[in-house]
Amino acid sequence: MIMGCCGVSFYFCFFVRENSARGINVKKKDVLSVIDSLEKINSVIARKLDSNVLVETEVLADCQDAAIAVGNEIEKTGEVGEETVRLLEAYCENIYQISSNRTDINQCRKLAKKIQKQLVQIRNQVKFNLPEEKKQVVFLPYKASMWDSLESVWRAATADEEWESIVMPIPYFTKNKDGTLGEMHYEGADFPDDVPIVDWQQYSLEAEHPNVIFIHNPYDQYNLVTTVHPQFYSSKIRNYTDKLVYIPYFVHRNDTVKEDYCVLPGTLYANVVVLQSEKVREQYIRYYSAALPELAERVGRKAIEEKFQALGSPKFDVKETGSDAVPEEWKEFLDGNKKVLFFNTHLNGLIAGKSEQFLKKLKWVFGFFQAREDVVLLWRPHPLMVDTARSMNPAAVEPYLRLVEKYREEKIGIYDDSKDLHRAINLSDAYYGDPSSVVELFRNQGKPIMIMDHTIVDND
Repeated sequence: MIMGCCGVSFYFCFFVRENSARGINVKKKDVLSVIDSLEKINSVIARKLDSNVLVETEVLADCQDAAIAVGNEIEKTGEVGEETVRLLEAYCENIYQISSNRTDINQCRKLAKKIQKQLVQIRNQVKFNLPEEKKQVVFLPYKASMWDSLESVWRAATADEEWESIVMPIPYFTKNKDGTLGEMHYEGADFPDDVPIVDWQQYSLEAEHPNVIFIHNPYDQYNLVTTVHPQFYSSKIRNYTDKLVYIPYFVHRNDTVKEDYCVLPGTLYANVVVLQSEKVREQYIRYYSAALPELAERVGRKAIEEKFQALGSPKFDVKETGSDAVPEEWKEFLDGNKKVLFFNTHLNGLIAGKSEQFLKKLKWVFGFFQAREDVVLLWRPHPLMVDTARSMNPAAVEPYLRLVEKYREEKIGIYDDSKDLHRAINLSDAYYGDPSSVVELFRNQGKPIMIMDHTIVDND
């Protein structure tokens, strides 16, 4: 739609003024969009001239700026773009002639017709000769320890020559007790060395509009302990891509799904939700449709079935690529034929009303395994244990940290707060601890599993 007295579309004004200064990416769709706008404006110019109306110089200046910006970028493609650049230069010269002879309506009409033909030639040159740009996929992890939920997908995308793959870790906040944003965290430096990282402040999803975006955090503002940076909420970034894909950072234990997980923002706003199994997919479809009957009726059963895909969890793939390098400080615990027991504690243990019994259980576990010569404990607490306690049960923080200090100082076992979950799993012979999605990773490897009962604190 043509708007305003100068006859320039809103899209064209925005594109020229926002992009001419920073440079336009050489993407066919962007270049063709500019040419489309130039064609529309030339039609407006021709109609004005037919009505003996002078053309505003601002319109002509905008057209010339856009053509120069596009030409400068196409010039970077080398020989393949030379003819397009030549045509753009000729177009700019004709725009200049119209500007210089504004009062000569007949001459300007002839130039407008000439420009119309030039723009057709430019469009054809771009369409048939400009190289096809790679499709772009962006991965938005927020915690390095959860990268395993996206890593194998990223590796596959990186290996495909048709795709440009970008990993852009995004910041997150811990929340204060009143729900306001607390300290900001950024873990971009904690990712594996072979993963190239793009600075979240240097890349604009809105401007680049990648073909696909992958996320693994579904909560947006509704997590009580942490939240990704609000500018990366799924409700926003869905507008900056052709396809938003959500892959859970966890796996559902025993393929059993709680209804709440099916209607989180990431699930709602994603175009595709990748799930670990067909059984899990069926539950998501059922719960999603039941919770949102009006939406389900509007989009139809087929669209919902296409939204949820049982393609498997990448967390099951990473065991093949995870590092088995053992830190030096762990080696003293691994002498001889000791079995390694992966001890996993979930953040729920520090929630008010549960923490006292949980801390008693930790003391009992430490005492039991400290006396064992045949087993070493590899304790890997949930990475948000302390943040959760500070937000929801501050009184539990100090007692918990004292236990951590005791465990480490007395060398009761291995303490693992690293980002590499799969190294610990590969080193371990069995699982012991709280119910967790990590259980499924041990089950997938065929290793023994025992779930901890917080109420048992003696040998009985």
